[in-house]
Amino acid sequence: MGIDIYYPRANLPGAKLSPAYEFGNDGDLQPVEIPQTNIPEVGRQVVHSGKLKSPVQRLAKSKLNTKDEDKPAVTLEETLITKADSPIEESSDLRFALRYYKVSETVAVLDEYPLQQSSNATQESEVLLKNILGALGINADGLQLNPESFIWPLAEGFTSNAGDAVAAKQALQGFLLGCGQKDGFQNLLVFAGLIDDLLIGPDSEKDRRDYKIQNIDCFLTLTHSLHSMLSFPQLKKDVWHQLQALHTRIQENK
Repeated sequence: MGIDIYYPRANLPGAKLSPAYEFGNDGDLQPVEIPQTNIPEVGRQVVHSGKLKSPVQRLAKSKLNTKDEDKPAVTLEETLITKADSPIEESSDLRFALRYYKVSETVAVLDEYPLQQSSNATQESEVLLKNILGALGINADGLQLNPESFIWPLAEGFTSNAGDAVAAKQALQGFLLGCGQKDGFQNLLVFAGLIDDLLIGPDSEKDRRDYKIQNIDCFLTLTHSLHSMLSFPQLKKDVWHQLQALHTRIQENK
C-alpha cells in the first residue's frame, strides 16, 4: 500500500510511558495438567425409508389400532334417541316446559318443548302435531290449538325434601289429574323428552309406553317429542309404531 510503519525512538511530548514488565525465567513455569473426560459415543438412528413420525402421529396410529370389539356397537336409532331426548339426571337442575291441548272429546295432548323455543319452531311443531292427529283419524283441519302451560320449576328456588325429580313428578301428576277431571279425555298422547322418565309406566305393565292410568282413568301413550322429530325426521317411523295402540282405540270409538 506504500505505507511504512514508524516507531519513534524518542519520547513524544504528552505521551505516557509504558510500565516496565518483568518476566521470570521459563524454568519457573509449572505445567498444568488437563484432566481427560471420556465422552460416550451417541448412536445414530438410521432411517431406512419414510419420514420420522411425530408424537401426535404415533398417538393417532395407536388409537386406530384399537380393536373394534372393545367398543360397543351403537345403532342409528340409539344415536338419534340419545341426541334428541336426554334422560333426567338427579344431579342436574330439572327444568322443562309443557303445553297441554284438548284435541277431541276423547283425546288430549301433552307436548314438551324447549324453554327457549322460537315462534317459528312453535309453528312447525303445531303443523307436525296436526299431521299426526290427522293420521290417527282425528279431524284437525279447523282445530284451534289453545294450550295450557306447565313449567317446572313452578317458582325459582323451589325445593323439596323428596328430591327434584320426585317433586316434579308429583306436581305433573296433579296437573294432569286436574286436566282429566275438567276435560274428561280417555287418551293422553304425550310427546316427551326430559320428562320421559317421569311418565313411563311401571314394570308391571306389558307396554310401559302405552298403559292405563288408574287415578285419571285414561290411557297414556308416551313417545318422542315434536321438536326432536323436527330435528331428526328418522324418528317419525319409530313414533308411528308407538302410536298404533292409540290409533286402534281411536278407530274403535268412532
